[in-house]
Amino acid sequence: MQADSQRSAVLSWSAPATRVNGTGIDMGELDRYVIRYGQDIEDLSGEVVIDGAASDAEMSYTVSNLDAGTWYFTIQVQDTEGLVSEPSEPVSKTIRS
Repeated sequence: MQADSQRSAVLSWSAPATRVNGTGIDMGELDRYVIRYGQDIEDLSGEVVIDGAASDAEMSYTVSNLDAGTWYFTIQVQDTEGLVSEPSEPVSKTIRS
């Protein structure tokens, strides 16, 4: 089954090399990514959790079945200790009806 590319957003990102405080982080310390999304930039209530963050430095994920309108997305990383990064800068995509 192929996602309808007209109603999807493909997100791509690279694994972080440093923590928020500036210290380094090894790939083996990464646990999962959390994508948050929604049509209200102040309330990104949709969530996708991607396990296995240590497996690949370059990641990609397709969010499908989006309704018409502008959608906003952020990504956070969680390490093996359970610490979660600040959200990335939001990105957006407009889905046409």
